[in-house]
Amino acid sequence: MRISLKETRLGLRNSTTRLPFRYGTACLTTCPQAVLEVQVEINGSVAVGYSGDCLPPGWFDKTPTRNYQQQIEDMLSAIHFAEHVMADQLRKPHDFFRAYLALDDRLHAEAGQRSWPDLLAGFGTSLVERAVIDAVSRATNLSLNQLVRNNVLGISAGEIYPELSGIEPAAWLPKEPRQQLYVRHTIGLADPLSSGDIPADERLDDGFPQSVDQYIDQKGIQYFKIKLANQLDHDVARLEQFVSVVEPRLGNRYRLTLDGNEQYKQADDFSELIEQLRCNGKLATLLANTLVIEQPLERSIALDPKHTAGIRQLGKTIPVIIDESDGTRAAYRQAIDCGYRGVSSKSCKGVLRSLLNAGL
Repeated sequence: MRISLKETRLGLRNSTTRLPFRYGTACLTTCPQAVLEVQVEINGSVAVGYSGDCLPPGWFDKTPTRNYQQQIEDMLSAIHFAEHVMADQLRKPHDFFRAYLALDDRLHAEAGQRSWPDLLAGFGTSLVERAVIDAVSRATNLSLNQLVRNNVLGISAGEIYPELSGIEPAAWLPKEPRQQLYVRHTIGLADPLSSGDIPADERLDDGFPQSVDQYIDQKGIQYFKIKLANQLDHDVARLEQFVSVVEPRLGNRYRLTLDGNEQYKQADDFSELIEQLRCNGKLATLLANTLVIEQPLERSIALDPKHTAGIRQLGKTIPVIIDESDGTRAAYRQAIDCGYRGVSSKSCKGVLRSLLNAGL
């Protein structure tokens, strides 16, 4: 399939969170939503596609000297640059996968010039990539599953990972898409664990759950993602409180991930937390039910073999995965070599990156 890009249009919508969401060093209460519209021509037919994402503080770029306004400007600049590059690549009918590779390469080269983090460059790529894929899906009346399984997008994985040469995505994907999934409820650093933790003047009383116990009682949530703060005593106490709320309701029928959000600038600090959890009888079930630990180490050291010996050792019992370090197509291979056992797949990193990582 050969595609040409006719037009792009970016819009912003303001949004306000129902609850303040604190993660890492940021607290999200309001956030612009970026919505991208593209018009493409495919085999003589014109189709429109869309993508969207929030522009969050302190995630793509955690540089202390970059305030939120500057971060928003950088995010919009990355998107606009990606629009320009993809328009150039698809000025005439062209193969989508080749255009994607060129787009991603150009974004990361530009990131080097502008001191953008790799994760931000990938975000620019992803918004354009997703909108074009959506247009292809609408034009062909095929679901994403069908597009990928029949390799309508022309994915040549061997150009990224030599061991996948000659292998198409259908070979490594499940035989059919999942029909059901569990909802994983994220617990931010300031989220109330029990209804008694909610101050009277902060109760929403809007008919929806607000604290973790309410989510369990009202919605039957069994999967959780808990943010860590890199404050040892505080984190251990909060996990103990989490257990005191969850286990009387669910027993051992719960699963969780622990999210470090790059809070650990020294590997020893993270290792100390794990040792505390292993020695704490109250947290034995929690530790046994931890599916993965997400990106504990700050990205500047997360893929450095000098700092990841503990990751390899821990990974023998609990998988540790990268998230914020997944900034380039080469990152997951580096992570595997350092002892990580997985990677967090997110729309803001792009569809093709996730598929290629899955193949690897």
